[in-house]
Formats: sequence, C-alpha cells, structure tokens
Amino acid sequence: NYYKLSNSINFNSKEPLSLKFFLYKDDKTLNAISKLHFFYEKAREGFDLKSIDENLISSSNIYFFDRKLGRIDYLLDESVLEKKLLKLYDDYLLYSIIAIFLMIIIIYLIYYYFSKSVTLKNVIMFKEYLKEVLDTNMSNKPMEKSGDANIDESIDLLSKILKKYSAVLSELNINKDILERKVFTDDLTGLPNQKVFELDLKNMFILASSGYIGLIKLDCLGSFTKDNGSALANHLIEEFSNTVQNKFSEHGFSKSTFYRFFGSEFAIIIKDESEDKVKDYCTDLEDEFNEVKERYEIKDKLAYYSFIPFDKYGTINSILQSMTESYNKVKDSGETFNIVNSSEVLDKFLFLEQTVRDIISNNSFKITFGLDTKSNGFGEKTIMREVIPIIYDENQERFQIGTFISICEKIDKAVDFDKLVIQRVVQYIKSNEISHVVAINLSLFSLRDKEFINWLHSLLILDKEITKYLVFSLTSYNVSTNIDVFKNFVSEVHRFGAKVILKRYSSNDFSLDELKSFKLDYLRINKDYTTNVSNDRDKKHFLRSIVNFGQANNTLILGDNIKDLNDLEICFAMGIDGNSSY
Repeated sequence: NYYKLSNSINFNSKEPLSLKFFLYKDDKTLNAISKLHFFYEKAREGFDLKSIDENLISSSNIYFFDRKLGRIDYLLDESVLEKKLLKLYDDYLLYSIIAIFLMIIIIYLIYYYFSKSVTLKNVIMFKEYLKEVLDTNMSNKPMEKSGDANIDESIDLLSKILKKYSAVLSELNINKDILERKVFTDDLTGLPNQKVFELDLKNMFILASSGYIGLIKLDCLGSFTKDNGSALANHLIEEFSNTVQNKFSEHGFSKSTFYRFFGSEFAIIIKDESEDKVKDYCTDLEDEFNEVKERYEIKDKLAYYSFIPFDKYGTINSILQSMTESYNKVKDSGETFNIVNSSEVLDKFLFLEQTVRDIISNNSFKITFGLDTKSNGFGEKTIMREVIPIIYDENQERFQIGTFISICEKIDKAVDFDKLVIQRVVQYIKSNEISHVVAINLSLFSLRDKEFINWLHSLLILDKEITKYLVFSLTSYNVSTNIDVFKNFVSEVHRFGAKVILKRYSSNDFSLDELKSFKLDYLRINKDYTTNVSNDRDKKHFLRSIVNFGQANNTLILGDNIKDLNDLEICFAMGIDGNSSY
C-alpha cells in the first residue's frame, strides 16, 4: 500500500518533518527519531505514480527480525540530482580555489619571514663585523661567509678598502714619526730641543717637582766656526754635548736632561738634587771644559752657565727670563758659573699663596672672552669663544693666569676657582643671547674631584639650553698625565649635554688611536703643525691624517692662532674646520 502524507494549512515546508518510531532488536526497544527536510525538494503538482516507468523505480524492503513488514519504493529525479552534483562541484571548486590561495599566502609568509630572518641575521653579522673593525682599528680579521651573495661581496669590497686604508695609515704614521723627530730633536747632536724642554717644564709644574734649571752657552762657537770652519765646529759641539751628559752619569744625576735650543744655546734640567750636588757638578764641569778648550786650542772661555731653582709658581716664560738674567750676571761677572740660592724664592712663594687665597675667598676677579674660533680664517662666523679670567694682585698688577692656576693647584684651591668661573659663565649665557659655544678651561684637579663632578651635574643636568653652549677645555699635555680621569669626565659631560675640547694637541702626547677613545668634540692642534706649511711635506701629511681622524670621529679640528694667510689657506684647503686667534 502507498501512503500519502498531506501537509496541513499551518505546515511550514522549511521546517523538517519529524518521524518518531521504535526499533526492536536483541530484546531491546529503542526510541528513534528521523527527520525529513522538504526544503531540499521541489514539489511537483499533479504527480501520478502510475505515469512513472516502473524501471525507474527502486525498492527497499523493511524487516522486523525475519518478518517482512513492508516495502519502500522511491524514485531518483536525475535532473534534481544533477543540479545537486553541479552545486557540490561548484562548491568544491570554490573551496579548492580558496584553499590554494590561502596555501600560497601561507607559503609566501613563511618564505618572507624566513628570508627576513636570514637577511636580518646577515645584517647583524655585518654590523658586528663593522663594529669590530672600528674597535680594533681596521682589523683585517676575515668574516665568516653569510650565505648571502650581496653581503659576502660587500664584505670583500670592505676588506679591500681596509687594506688600502691601512697602507695609507701606515705611510702617515711613518711620516708622523719622521715629523716628530724633526720637530723635537736637534739634527746634529740628537738632543731634545726647546719644545721638549718646555714640555718637561710643564710636567714639572703638574707634578710639583723640585730641581734646578740651567742655561749654558758655548760662548766661543761663533769665533771658533769663523776660524776653523763648520765641520770642526760641529765636532766641537758634539764633544761638548757628550761631556755635559757624561758628567750626569758620573754624579748620579739619573733625572737630568740636556737640551739644545739653537746654535750655541743649551739648557739643563736637574731634578730632585740638592744645591750642593749641583754646585759639585758645575765645578767638575768647569774642569772638563778647560781640557776641551786646550784640545781645540781655544783662547777664550769655552762656555758660561748658570742654574736657578725650579719656580713651581712660575711660567715657562718667567723661567726662561730668569735663566737669561742669571746667565747674563755670570757672564758680566767673569765667573764661569753661578747657582741662585733657593732661599731667594721662598718668600715669594709664601706671598703669592696668600694673595691667591684672598682672591678666591673674596671672589675678586672678572672674566672676559678671547681666542675667538672662526669657521674660516677671515672672520665670517664665530663658533667658539674662550673664557679669560682677569686677575690682579693687591698692587693692581695683573696675574699671569698660568701662575695663578699653578698656585691654586698647590694650595688646593683649583676646584673652588673653577666653580666660580663656571657660575659666572652660566650667568652670562642666561643674560645674553649668544650664537656660539663658550670654552672654559678646567684644572685636572677638578676632574679628579668627585664632589666637583656632582656639583657640575646638579648645576647643568636640568638646563639643556645652557649646557649646549658649554665646552670644557683642557690641554693635551695635562690630560696625558691622567687619561682615565679625562675619559670619565668626557663621558659625564656628554651625559648632560655639554662638550669637550682638547687643545694644544701634539702627536707626542697621544696617538690617533688614543685620541679616538676620548670621543672629543673639538681638537685644537699645536701651532707648530700649522706654521710654514707650504714647503713642509711632513706637516702636510700630519694635517691630512688629523683631518681624516676628525671626519671619521665627528671631531672638529681647529688651528691655533694661525696668522700667516698662506698657512691659513693651505690648512683650510686641507679640511681644518676653524682657526682660533686673539
């Protein structure tokens, strides 16, 4: 029998028809529910089962255990089935395209991030290699292959550049050594010259050394050369030099140096020896000179010489002046030598010390500005001015600043004086509109003082508008006596925004490698390197190397009071950034 299910008026064809029935098996009865979904089918009006070809009808029997309960006949509508298959095919094709597209995106992202990771790794390797090259001064240590052809090729090119640069640097260093020998030694005797003498005096000022300074002149040299020629005169000079130095050894003067200034003029520094020992040396030397005089058949005196106690509160110029005055007294007296008694300077020292204490205690000094640094040699733009303290004693005589600072350091007042100067400069900057930086000279004593560093930090750290105008200045020679302290100071100064200049730089103080570690903002080179440059190949080599250093390390290279226009033009053409002049 066939049963027809007819829908009621309230039947919603989009809702499934639920059929509840029982299943019985193995003595168990189970409730079951099945659902028919009509919204998948399209209803046919006037459907007549008899009109359907029986061959198209499929049947399935329904059994309860072995007993046949009934049969279900069903008809497959191929047109509907075809549409469903087409729909499934379309859906499958769409989903396949989406899946392929997503797979391509995933593969691309994996490749992109992998490539980026590899590239980043290679870039980091290259960066580390460059840092190592810079830190080890152009090391030729090879870098391991990165696997990236472009990176490896770049490394090979860099290695070739480094080799060429190293060759040029070696040549510059050789020429620098030649220049140092030429600048600091006498060609004939090999003795250190006046420049070295002045450097050694600076060292004595810094270390508060004691000793005697002597001036000795080979007085007969002019007439001897005229009578016997330059060849024999040179031989006399060499024997004279050897005689003086041999006597150092005989008297146990281990801290003594002989210098040749020029021509017949020589100087001696004897450190840490008593007046009596110096007198014995002078007497012995006089006897030796008499023997030399006889060998060369010289009728007049061979030499005059005099010694003065080292003036720890003096300056190089004042010492040179005292040496000359003492020498002239000896020569006028007809004696061969003279030694100035140390008691003659003791009262002077005590008076100066008390005067300096009073000046600092009363803050009784002024400041002005000088040594203007211009970006070119012809006054178009001022980029720096240096603070110059104006100091007078109780007699209204102006103190030499070098003498004043030297006394401050000896009596532990250098830090107090530096603080007073800085405070005045800060007030000046706040009260005036300026377009240049201001250089303040500091004592090395202040750099070593932790309390001073803390005071400076608290004064400037919160005021960037002030600190950007401040440049702290120290001489190259002073820094060479305490490099680590200077490095720490530069680091601290940069931390609160100020800058540092190293002035009067000489290659005798530091190598370029040492300068690099200082991280300087400005470097003012010694005037010896910028004087009479046009015909001096060695000086040109030095200037090229120092300009290259400045460009590589973001350091402005300045000349020191270059006066000759020809020298100035050459220096600026070679890349000097500025010139400081009064």
